[in-house]
Amino acid sequence: MAMADRIARLGTGIARFGEALTNLLFIGVFVAFLYKIAMRYAVGDAVAWADEASVVLFIWIVFLANGLVVDDRRQISFDLLYRHLPERGQRVMAVARILLVGCIFAYALPAAVDYILFLWRERTPVMRLRLDYVYACFALFMLAVFIRMAWRLRLLMSARWRQGL
Repeated sequence: MAMADRIARLGTGIARFGEALTNLLFIGVFVAFLYKIAMRYAVGDAVAWADEASVVLFIWIVFLANGLVVDDRRQISFDLLYRHLPERGQRVMAVARILLVGCIFAYALPAAVDYILFLWRERTPVMRLRLDYVYACFALFMLAVFIRMAWRLRLLMSARWRQGL
């Protein structure tokens, strides 16, 4: 099996794992939401931790899904000009976009990680979760986007570029 095929299979496996994980997190949001409703109307108790848990889980869902699950074709894009270009023009525009996005994420990643690591001092108001744990998913998201951009650039530069787009 060629190296590119192994990497593609690894990417598919990571996407499936990310999808399963985000589905479980969404179930957690739903359960916390139902618990909050039941406690409010059955017992008259406003459970503040359920709101906070839902927000934290939702943050993780958004960044993990966008970093690991949602591929570029399913992202919102402005392709009005792109689709009218010849194949070579589309390739050049795709390379330029990948370089721009990849370089921005590569440049911003160390500062984002540094800030996330700084957040260990702060905690959430109700559950007292460390904010570096809460926002660690953002660093994972940035790293996943950078890796995906590097992989797509490799595909664009290879003879198989059409298969990866």
